[in-house]
Amino acid sequence: MPNLPSIQINPDYFLQLGTLPLPILMWRLFIDGGWIPMLIVLIQGFWLLFLQSRQQKYGATVEFVMLAVDIPRNNEQTVKAVEQIFAHLSGAYSGFDTFQKLWHGKTNSAFSMELASIDGYVQYYVRTPRKLRDLVESAIYAQYPEAEIAETADYTDKVPSHFPHPEWEAFGTEFVLKKDAAYPIKTYEDFEHKGAEVMTFKDPISGILETMSQLRVGEQLWFQVIITPTDDAWQKKGQEVVDKIMGKVKVHHKSMIEEIVEFPLHVVTEMTSIGGAAHPPEKKPEQPKIMSLSPMEREALERVQQKLSKIGFMTKIRVVYAAKRDVFNKSRMTSLKGAMSQFTSSHLNGFKGYGPVTPQGDYFWQRWSEQEKKTKVVKAYKGRSGKGASKFAMNIEELATLYHFPMLTVKAPLVKKTEAKRAEPPSSLPTEDRYPTQERTPQPPPALSDEDADDADGVPKNLPFA
Repeated sequence: MPNLPSIQINPDYFLQLGTLPLPILMWRLFIDGGWIPMLIVLIQGFWLLFLQSRQQKYGATVEFVMLAVDIPRNNEQTVKAVEQIFAHLSGAYSGFDTFQKLWHGKTNSAFSMELASIDGYVQYYVRTPRKLRDLVESAIYAQYPEAEIAETADYTDKVPSHFPHPEWEAFGTEFVLKKDAAYPIKTYEDFEHKGAEVMTFKDPISGILETMSQLRVGEQLWFQVIITPTDDAWQKKGQEVVDKIMGKVKVHHKSMIEEIVEFPLHVVTEMTSIGGAAHPPEKKPEQPKIMSLSPMEREALERVQQKLSKIGFMTKIRVVYAAKRDVFNKSRMTSLKGAMSQFTSSHLNGFKGYGPVTPQGDYFWQRWSEQEKKTKVVKAYKGRSGKGASKFAMNIEELATLYHFPMLTVKAPLVKKTEAKRAEPPSSLPTEDRYPTQERTPQPPPALSDEDADDADGVPKNLPFA
């Protein structure tokens, strides 16, 4: 038996504390060891502030570019093509070592997949680090060879960032998941309906595009999906949800403190068993819980496992509606919220608004922070900030469902599309700058014969007229 240190507790100490005034009691607890947890909290706080400052310094060195993406008008590609685009973008993940993360503040750069309606005209955008622009363009061109990608200015610059404003009004929020991120939302495969003879696809993006196309002059509606490449930590966390559904018992590894506390009880139990006491009856192995799952629970288990099998990104979804005061219509956000509800399934997952960042003015105490929240959500959108609600994991199938280019069947007339493929001239085509420049004297055109004149204007010169 190991020699354990003896621990003696004097109850008179606690009785004495109960007779002390509150200020003296707090001071006594502080000097008797209460300073230790306070010191730990302070150290952790200063460390987080230091790490945040290093990450901000590193982020300031990353240059971003805004790309406008136009897809062909006769697009026949399915949503699966956009799923492959997201899989392509996952190659931007970098596994930084501990020194790079903690000292240099390096983090994986985020992509912002955006939809913007300006006066009812809808445009697809991708905001990417300039160093990863080639990755984005190659991912899109690989699936949409006839797409047009052009660098453009940030469309959010024309809307003010501070509210209240004399001319503009704004509203915005963030969407978060209703359940654990391991549960998937309804994806594009759930929108396929089998008819009498053929399979039809009800494109879920059409609801969002239709809402955006209804805007009038002076209105703007922005939809933003920020994705950050990540490792498989979210999949390991999601496996815990799978084990819980299946009823697997999680093995708990005891700490050293627990071992010390439980050691005397273990010794007493062993001594009792030696003295002839009967051992407790052995428990019969329970039937696996998976055998008693309901059909909906079994389907949820399969969908969770399916989600964990695909590549994932840490995701943040944010929307902003801004308009001139004379045309401001808050119901636009209600329509967009309704379009987002189509991804909800009662036994799987869905979206809801994140209350702490949503401006509210129903009660007088909410009006105190309403304008401040409007300012924060608009600034966060413009800065593509990670502040606000915590990011959550979504796989490439879910992301492609939320953000993909409309198919030929989607009748959103105001979505910007390319009319035809603009091809560059061949590199071998000779140009004037490849040859020495020579001065040329203008020469009069040569005289035309009667036959040539006939060919030139289509009228014979020797035609007799009465």
